[in-house]
Amino acid sequence: MATATVAQVPSELTEVLQQLQSPDNALRLQAMERAPKLGATLIPHLVPLLTHQDWRVQRAAQIVLETIAARATKTNAKDRQEVINALLTLTKPDRPLPVRKVALQTLSICATDDAVPSLATLLSDESLRSDALATLKQIGSPAAAKAVANAAVNAKGAWLRDLLATLGEMRRPEGVPILLTMLKSGDPETKAVAAMALGRIGDAKAVAALADAVRQGVPTAFDALVRTGDLLLQRGQVSLAADAFERALQLAKDEHQRCAALLGLGKTGTAKALPLLVSALDAPELTVRQAAFDALVAYRHQEASRGLKEMWKRANLTQRGMLLRVFVARKEPTTPQLLRQSATDPNPEMRTTALTLMGELDDPTFEPVLWEAAMKGSDTIKNVALRSYLNIAERRARKGETAQARAMFERALQLTEQNHLLELRDRALSGLAFLGDPQSLPLIERYLQQTNPPREALLAAIAIAETLMRQGKKTDATALAWRVLSLRPPRDVGNRASQLLVRLGEDPSAIPRSQGFLCHWWLLGPLPNPDNRAFDQAFIDETSLAPLRLETVRVDNRLLSWREIRIADPQGVVDLTQFFRQTEWVACYAYTEFVVDSDMDAELRIGSDDSVKVWLNGQLVHQFGGMRGLTVDQDRVRARLRKGVNRLLLKVTQSGGGWEFCVRLVDLQGNPIAYHETSP
Repeated sequence: MATATVAQVPSELTEVLQQLQSPDNALRLQAMERAPKLGATLIPHLVPLLTHQDWRVQRAAQIVLETIAARATKTNAKDRQEVINALLTLTKPDRPLPVRKVALQTLSICATDDAVPSLATLLSDESLRSDALATLKQIGSPAAAKAVANAAVNAKGAWLRDLLATLGEMRRPEGVPILLTMLKSGDPETKAVAAMALGRIGDAKAVAALADAVRQGVPTAFDALVRTGDLLLQRGQVSLAADAFERALQLAKDEHQRCAALLGLGKTGTAKALPLLVSALDAPELTVRQAAFDALVAYRHQEASRGLKEMWKRANLTQRGMLLRVFVARKEPTTPQLLRQSATDPNPEMRTTALTLMGELDDPTFEPVLWEAAMKGSDTIKNVALRSYLNIAERRARKGETAQARAMFERALQLTEQNHLLELRDRALSGLAFLGDPQSLPLIERYLQQTNPPREALLAAIAIAETLMRQGKKTDATALAWRVLSLRPPRDVGNRASQLLVRLGEDPSAIPRSQGFLCHWWLLGPLPNPDNRAFDQAFIDETSLAPLRLETVRVDNRLLSWREIRIADPQGVVDLTQFFRQTEWVACYAYTEFVVDSDMDAELRIGSDDSVKVWLNGQLVHQFGGMRGLTVDQDRVRARLRKGVNRLLLKVTQSGGGWEFCVRLVDLQGNPIAYHETSP
């Protein structure tokens, strides 16, 4: 059996080689699948194919070589070495240059240390050295790094810099000696490359040399020094890393460099780092102060708390303010005590910082301190203390401590009114709205009696009404919701009140109807509107007095049906995005009928987003063909209403964003016209 197999190899090999050169793509692909199984035996026979005049044959041979190399990495050591030796043979000087280059590129897939001596000799061959260097880099072993380092000893110019950069990418300590030599004696460009390479290796022996290079102005040396510190820290060489970062901080020339050094020091967690970080808290640059703060927050040392307390005693005013923030961020046990102490500090800036930070902690014992400061402090202190006081109240509200939170909001509300702090007043009202506690209603009633109640007071009233409804007090809830709606609130507030009334079984459209808004509509859409072409395109008979006679309308092979809606928006606005899923580059028709008691001259007051056309009793009475957002009463159209039924058809087009409209009936003096709704 063994003899038969050996005898078959040459014929199979010949067949594969012939198929690899075939003009038939199918045969060539079949051969590319079979060829790698022949392994090292096939490699020398691929030489003519690698220089074949047909590029497809060349590429097929390259792919076969790469596949053989990849398979060799998964076989036994003997088979792998046979493949490596066969490829090394192809790098000999008697082979064509393209073949030698392909062989080197393929070796990068499977070569081991056994190939290093041969590859090292090729580093002196100018035509092949880049490919040999790439393969040595891929091997990445100590022997490979040493070969590259040895080549760098006598190299010059750009080739020397390529070798040094590769040593950095290999990240092997064998490259450090030559890199240090070149950092010291090379030309400026070579020094820059050497420094960068050393930064990638992260060897402690490079720290002093990199620091010297920074002093000499080598542009890459500072980043390399910081990077070395990071790598040393990753390896657990904390004291050596701290030394690198300390040197970097001393040598830093700008705020970016100072920040990098400070953040590195913070990660070391050494005792020596602490005073350096604290001293940077009063740096003139904001970024440096922030870096020192971040580093102190991340600082980890078994004696960190004690060390920070010692630093507090020695710190200046600016440093103390920043240290207070550090204590809060780290959740140090002594934080509450220091904040109370600082809240009565003679320096206003320190008091302000302490009072602000009290609002960031979940500590109810700060409430009396903050309240006293809000009552007795200067205008600035009062404002800051009240903000923090409200922070604590909001936190209590979120935790479900309703009674305590309500008392705090109501107390703060009175103080904001006395001191005309409108922003904080609205925040306290928002807190009461969040709670929705009916016990706050007497206080909210005072705001509802104002000519223009604050929006937050209206929201608080609605929240209380919702609570009353949940408690089964529907009569009280209904009265309060109607009360809010009667005050003509902002649209979003009015919608919320209207929705509540609907849930209570009421018809909130009575208010917009009393102002002349039309609230009962039939919609047909969405209609296609590329480039707003629907504005001038008739999808139905737009002058018909009975457009609903056709229950369905065919548009682009779709059957669309009229849809009846009633809206309760306090300003009569129909938001079409609530009724159609497709809301970009579309249009729709809106139709309604209403009855008036006599013939009369009137105004149709129309708002739309975007374009709108209007037909009254079959006649086109208005059109606006641009893009805009809706404003109530945007367009004023004089019209003649007739006694009895009047028919109104709108077409509203849309590009993107909001899509809505509203129509109001008023007389020529602007008074709402009483009308009756009817159905077609």
